[in-house]
Amino acid sequence: MIVKSARSNNIRVFFVGGIVRDNILGYKTSDIDILINGSAIEFAKKLPQEIKVKSIHPDFDTVKLLYKNEIIDIASSRTEHYPFSGCLPVVQKIGVPIEEDVKRRDFTINSIYCELYIINNKLSYKLIDLVEGIKDINSKTLRVLHDKSYIDDPTRILRGVEFAFRFNFDFSQHDKTLIENYLSSPIRTNMSVDRVLSVFSKIFKNKPHKEIFKKVILNKYYKILFDDVQNIDFNLVDNVLDLFSDEEFKTDDFYISLLKNQEFEILQYNSKKELFYNMKNMKKAVLACYYYKTQDKNVLWFVKNKDFKFLITGDDLINLGFKQGKIFSQIFEKLFDAKISNPQSFISKENEIDWVKNNFKS
Repeated sequence: MIVKSARSNNIRVFFVGGIVRDNILGYKTSDIDILINGSAIEFAKKLPQEIKVKSIHPDFDTVKLLYKNEIIDIASSRTEHYPFSGCLPVVQKIGVPIEEDVKRRDFTINSIYCELYIINNKLSYKLIDLVEGIKDINSKTLRVLHDKSYIDDPTRILRGVEFAFRFNFDFSQHDKTLIENYLSSPIRTNMSVDRVLSVFSKIFKNKPHKEIFKKVILNKYYKILFDDVQNIDFNLVDNVLDLFSDEEFKTDDFYISLLKNQEFEILQYNSKKELFYNMKNMKKAVLACYYYKTQDKNVLWFVKNKDFKFLITGDDLINLGFKQGKIFSQIFEKLFDAKISNPQSFISKENEIDWVKNNFKS
């Protein structure tokens, strides 16, 4: 329907980027990115009512569409420039030919166009490869389109690392030289720090995150944003990850904390209860970084007991005849120590109630 609308309005329409790359590689993809040789916003106004406009982004002249529960991204062909290294690009012109549009893209493997046609009521296509992207896919090579590419957008280095692990590719020798030259004197003035951090976060969420983190460290790709980090003990990193392995732990936050070189002093606590609730209130990634830096054995104790909780409540104490006040905190303080020391004796609420009755008078 989108292709029919485009062709009836004499507008060229393409798949481009990841959807084409993944199709050539034989990977499934859920992203539907379409490029219009014109203004995506103006084109969206001409679409049938069945296709709903979900959102419009004027700065880049892009549109998100909703059709039969599918999200479709429509982009305008355009030229861009980067006022500063690492900032968001600024659109210069909309509706340019693809020979101009291709110059704004990152790697050749993401710069292959697939023009869409309707012939005899059937969808047809033609691949248009202006930068030898198919050749680089076949040789498993990551290559940017011009020598200023990593200066314009240093996050391309990080995205390249992600592609390298995802597809078993490698940077071309020339790209490695370009990256090395950039990292020898990174340009951080006016850099969008949040944007760069979001890319670090994204690549550290991938399944081979341990290997990606190691590559970022050993190749000093972190210098895009961070100064030299202290020697990283990868075995200790693995131990920390094993210790905190659960669905709530954010590996990306942990790795970024290590890159920030945050320093910690061993924390002092007056009681196990104070220790427990302080560590419970810490973000897990921060606690993991704290343990990596200090090897404080209290963290091991906390992880072992992190699921601790009282089964009785203040209402239960009132029902036992206690009046609200200092006695409540005394009971919970002592019950905490007793339960932590001998959890097998407190497997039910009744066990806790019996303990209170035996140790405190209402």
